[in-house]
Amino acid sequence: MRTIRKNTEDELREKDPEIPYVKTEHAIRDLICSLMERQDRMNEQLLQRIIDLQYRMDDLEADLSAATGKNYAGDPEEPA
Repeated sequence: MRTIRKNTEDELREKDPEIPYVKTEHAIRDLICSLMERQDRMNEQLLQRIIDLQYRMDDLEADLSAATGKNYAGDPEEPA
């Protein structure tokens, strides 16, 4: 005896079902992949921005150290 769920799955995968399950599944998969790719691009951009800001901060600390003679770079917990 076939279960109701199995019958429903078979009906959804027919060539011309009332609900276009296969087309819907492909569209949802494309949407999810697009969102994941966008998120990956955004993460990469944020990481590049963070790295750039770290370089700028290091340069500013080096300039400040040269101007004042104090060490501003390094771990904040370390004595200067």
